[in-house]
Amino acid sequence: MARFPKKTAYVACDGGERCHSCAYGCMSCSSCIEACRKNAVYYNEYGVAEIDESRCIGCGLCVKACPQEIIHIHLTDNPFIVKCSNKDKGATAKKACEASCIGCGICARNCPADAVEVKDSVAVINDELCLACGNCAVKCPRNVIRDTRGIIG
Repeated sequence: MARFPKKTAYVACDGGERCHSCAYGCMSCSSCIEACRKNAVYYNEYGVAEIDESRCIGCGLCVKACPQEIIHIHLTDNPFIVKCSNKDKGATAKKACEASCIGCGICARNCPADAVEVKDSVAVINDELCLACGNCAVKCPRNVIRDTRGIIG
């Protein structure tokens, strides 16, 4: 019997008290919470949506419900996710949020599998290519790329 890789959702926003004026982040609208049939989405202490991976089945209902389009599905075999959706460049992104990706490309240049690229000024990881080596997370100067296991970072 074939084993299908487990998928789960994640919110590409760190937000909270460090996010001053980001137009791309979580708006705390509760669309994702209402859409989730497994009670896997909740608000963290900053009012930003988070996903409980132990409950998430990767159905994508929260992805479809999010008006900001900041919830993504990823393979759980790849523990690295980008916790930002800010499409502004450099200084503008820094001003909007202390935890924003500035599109510097250091992560992409240090990925041995070419699994990371910068699109619209924000890092994107291709789960299919990712080796889960962690170079992107270690090299990220803004700590935007996170290890969901908590081992790196």
